[in-house]
Amino acid sequence: MSQNLVRGRVLDQNAQAVFAANVYWKKHPQLGVTSNFQGEFSIALPKSEEPEFLIISFIGFKSKSIPWGEIKDREFIDVRLESACTELQSVTVFGKDPISEKFSVLKMEKLDVYLNPVSSGDPLKAITFLPSSTNTDEMANPAIRGSSPDKSRVLLNGVPVLKPVRNSQINGIGNFSLFNTEIIHKQYVYASNPPLTYGNTSAGMVEIETVRSLDENALQISTSLANVGLFVSQKINDKSLIQVYGNRQFLDFFLDVNRKSMEKLNEFKSVDAGVNLKLQVSKSVSINTFNYMIDEHYDVDSYQFAHRNQSIADNQRLISISNLHVKTRKGLLSTNIGYDITNGKYRFGNLYSKNKNRILYASVNFKHQFSEKLQAQVGIKEAYKHYQFNDSVPKYYYNVSPDAPNFYQKTTLDQHHLETYLFGSYQLSGKWLWSVGVRSNIPVDDQKDYWSMQSSLKYAPDEIHSLLLSAGKYHSFSTPNYYLPDFSLNRSYQLALDYDISLRRSSVHAAIYYKEDHGNLRNTNYMDFNDSRVFGLEFGLQQMIGKYWRVNCSNTFLRQEVKGSNHWYKGNQDMDYFAKASLSYNHPKIVNVNATFMARPGLRYMPILRAEFKQDANAWQPYFDTEINRSRYSDYQNLSVTVNRMFPIGKQSVLLFLSATNILNKKNQESIEYNQDYTFQSSNYYGRRVYYFGFVLRFR
Repeated sequence: MSQNLVRGRVLDQNAQAVFAANVYWKKHPQLGVTSNFQGEFSIALPKSEEPEFLIISFIGFKSKSIPWGEIKDREFIDVRLESACTELQSVTVFGKDPISEKFSVLKMEKLDVYLNPVSSGDPLKAITFLPSSTNTDEMANPAIRGSSPDKSRVLLNGVPVLKPVRNSQINGIGNFSLFNTEIIHKQYVYASNPPLTYGNTSAGMVEIETVRSLDENALQISTSLANVGLFVSQKINDKSLIQVYGNRQFLDFFLDVNRKSMEKLNEFKSVDAGVNLKLQVSKSVSINTFNYMIDEHYDVDSYQFAHRNQSIADNQRLISISNLHVKTRKGLLSTNIGYDITNGKYRFGNLYSKNKNRILYASVNFKHQFSEKLQAQVGIKEAYKHYQFNDSVPKYYYNVSPDAPNFYQKTTLDQHHLETYLFGSYQLSGKWLWSVGVRSNIPVDDQKDYWSMQSSLKYAPDEIHSLLLSAGKYHSFSTPNYYLPDFSLNRSYQLALDYDISLRRSSVHAAIYYKEDHGNLRNTNYMDFNDSRVFGLEFGLQQMIGKYWRVNCSNTFLRQEVKGSNHWYKGNQDMDYFAKASLSYNHPKIVNVNATFMARPGLRYMPILRAEFKQDANAWQPYFDTEINRSRYSDYQNLSVTVNRMFPIGKQSVLLFLSATNILNKKNQESIEYNQDYTFQSSNYYGRRVYYFGFVLRFR
């Protein structure tokens, strides 16, 4: 009473913080407050009398009433809220969650993305700070536990989205994802052994679900150095909604501020728009449709085989994903349909590629709750892919100058990929949960038949500790491009053990894993190989310090090997350490500051040892080192800082943000560039120091 405040924290049944929970005195609701991002609250005591009950409530949970006598002598209280659903309702609500949810390494909600120290508000960039992320390209395309982005899969509402990034280049990497964080309900990350409810993945998997409901209608207007955007969220009724957004990106102001750091960037512009619509047709039937289009262009100076020239690309893309959900008393029938159209052009020197891609995806799935302990899901899916490449290709791979000889080729690829699967989970006891899955293709057009299979065992003795053991065999088809114009079948064997501790103010994650990949794989320096293996150890810690400070740190040990000429060599991502650390200060009334630091060894590569002049090609032909990945680039270090502050103005608010990437202006070596006869070399670097700032206006 001497402090006139009661402090505490609101948690759910899984010990996760509950944001925006209502906390108030029963007889004095005018003194009510809401919990912050960490679930914490401070509520003033009434001046006239001692309160009788403290009430804590939140949508979807049972309200809790705490007598004053139980809390008046305590400095800090923890409040656990229970689900408000009855047993029958819990089956219905659970029906919309993935059957594999409890076997994901991490589950992110919208707030988790925004609070992530390196996300820049982007859902896929948020993954790059996880211990399991081995992304070394400063890009958003997921690369998990030593696997290439082409082997991982990103799914939106049950439909795979290949190359889920903007500014995508011919090598498949990209800057930011196609998904706006405001449309996201939850994002599940499976670092190893992705659930066989989805196919065509032989590495990690990211599963994204769009929002199910809106707390309020809102209009957001954003402006920054390189972007203007509009986002509208509108309730149609209590259970239906629509979200519409659009952005226009430009380069002028951004280059004016960062010209010294962006010398190779000549031009970049894009226009995109999206619509997310959810309709609750009846109590048991709902429809969701997401449609997105983007038109982008970029022009950047780049290097290939002793030639520096402009890389110019144009890309137009339309993605449409529709879902129908029908609830039964103990089950859920879902139909997912996706359509992806891409038209792209790329030019560098005498290389010119024009591609048209069409992907049609359809699946039918049924999930059934047999009992409180047993549930299963069965389904079938068909993916039809049509790729068309019209290419001007260098006659001599090492001579890519604009006037060098070339030849034209046209490639058309079609594939029907038909699969069926069965996945189930069983609660062995209150502490043990077991899952098993099988998936098989139905061969079409002389395809080879295959079986994928997996099993996972989770042990959770209490709400603090959990142990997950998973193993499996997986298959996936590579994504065709102009230099690998084929649907190559790859297979992977994976074994992983993940351990997590979740306390009130801290969490710990540790994992050990091993996996093998077999198929048509690609290393750096345009070298192909058929076999790779990875052994990894990862550790992560998150700790709250006081009310406003948060520390994250992690480290990954990765032993990667590739097989060439019947010998095993170091992979380009073979690393003794991959350290990540962040220090965050989040005070809603003062400022939010995040400082992040990443450090790792340079990637391995094959240097060019000598060159020989070829008369017929009128160019020097390079000869690489015979030992794969013998050399290594210089060590990588990056310190970045982001600052933002939200100012409430009545029911409206304005958010100001500023970021400085690579604030120490470290020269992080990305590649080696040679002169015409390969007698002299220089370095290309990752991004130097870059400033970015802007603001967001939000109207409720």
